[in-house]
Amino acid sequence: MLKDACYRCMTAALVASTVLATVLSSGCSAFAPPHSSGGILVIEVPADSGPDAVEADRSTREGEMKVGDRLEVRLGAYAGTGFAWSLAGPVPGNMQMTTADPAGKVEPVAGTTTRPGGATMSTFGMTAVAQGDAKMRFVLMRPWETDGKRQVARTVEVEVVVKTAPNSDVQATDPFK
Repeated sequence: MLKDACYRCMTAALVASTVLATVLSSGCSAFAPPHSSGGILVIEVPADSGPDAVEADRSTREGEMKVGDRLEVRLGAYAGTGFAWSLAGPVPGNMQMTTADPAGKVEPVAGTTTRPGGATMSTFGMTAVAQGDAKMRFVLMRPWETDGKRQVARTVEVEVVVKTAPNSDVQATDPFK
């Protein structure tokens, strides 16, 4: 009986400490931290609006990756507003977009597909081809507005440090030669 009670107490303490550590480590931020998985660095900015989004947009999103890794910048907006995300300026020299990379591909956010005006996510994908710093600026605006009426609703700065991949100095050889 005592053994079972101790086990339950230890389990409860372990669960409580795990939950507390998760809450404390995540912090309070208006955007998701960059995360890397399987050679892909994902930087995601939700489709927020208002003063909290403006304040969060002042923070540069930063990440670190290796040559050969993929970068996906996912930027949220709301459908039906006429606003669209675009990369302001050229793709950095150490990054490369190909026809397989999404360049502003827009998809509804899960759970909002049946809602008119629901949240969407625009994805910009590219691959790191050389080491160095990659700085990008993305803007949310109505692309058809002209004659000085074009307003930028949001601006997101992304800075990625690309490091040399391990064993990048090893050359591939043809085993049949």
